[in-house]
Amino acid sequence: MRVPTLLALLLSAAALIPAHAADAWKLAGVDKFYMHTPTPNSFTGLYRSQGMATDGKQWFFSWQYGLERADNNFDSVQRNSSFTLPGNLSPGIPGALMAQGLNHIGDIDYHNGVIYASLDSTAGYTKPHVALFNASDLSYTGKVYELGGTPANPNKDLASWVAIDAKRGVGYGKEWQGGNTINVYNLDDWSFSHTITLDTSLARIQGAKVVGDWLYMASDNATQSIYRSNLLSGAVEEVLRLPQPTGALEMEGIALRAGADGTLDLYVEQVVDPDRSGQSLTNPNLHVALYHYQLAPVPEPATYGMLLAGLLAVQAARRRRGK
Repeated sequence: MRVPTLLALLLSAAALIPAHAADAWKLAGVDKFYMHTPTPNSFTGLYRSQGMATDGKQWFFSWQYGLERADNNFDSVQRNSSFTLPGNLSPGIPGALMAQGLNHIGDIDYHNGVIYASLDSTAGYTKPHVALFNASDLSYTGKVYELGGTPANPNKDLASWVAIDAKRGVGYGKEWQGGNTINVYNLDDWSFSHTITLDTSLARIQGAKVVGDWLYMASDNATQSIYRSNLLSGAVEEVLRLPQPTGALEMEGIALRAGADGTLDLYVEQVVDPDRSGQSLTNPNLHVALYHYQLAPVPEPATYGMLLAGLLAVQAARRRRGK
């Protein structure tokens, strides 16, 4: 076979090898949840304005004061809290925790029948905790753990989110203001274990989830970026950037779900205030946009070899026909 022809085949095969994951994510859809749609005071968007997680069959959402279960089509199944205007609040955070000033749930995660909810106080954000709820009925398990950080930052804004790494038996968190470390906690009692050093400083992380050796993070920065950090090396990559529609925007929680066919689905919440109303709950245009991105399965290296072998066979057949 002539070298140029072989080279052309090799280049053809290389072209079929997927590019870097950051270039392969495709927007699959956008759902919008409003405050007063389908009815006044329905507040679907409000109840999905902080975080989300999944057990693979249903969805769990969080807002500042509570949790929600939804089916696979995002139809609400159950809520442990409610709110109506002008200010009628029935919180899902237990009264004993509210009495301690723990009045803010951030992004959440799910593991083994339990929802792990990050919890803090809006009065300074210096009381980081994680509270455990039963995923089956959103009831409080009675378990809550205080989160500690490093001597450099023992408690300031450490509970914007928690993420579970079941394979390693740990949970993760990060200071919100900015920094290049991830806090690692022992999953059984959420005692501080150590930190992972990132090769890039990240700020305003609002939610995170673990997939394999990667921690995916949603940043409410100027570019509305999704990052991922390798849990072994600390390497950070920007995965994608959310659209920026007109108005005031706030990135919130994130969830990922692996498909049986090898696809990876990424969902991320963005609060959209098109009228710049200061997120006024009376604004009928205020909503949460839920972006759904999908990553196609990456062929195994063996597949590349089979692909190249097939191309070589085709070329050989062409040569035989040309004789």
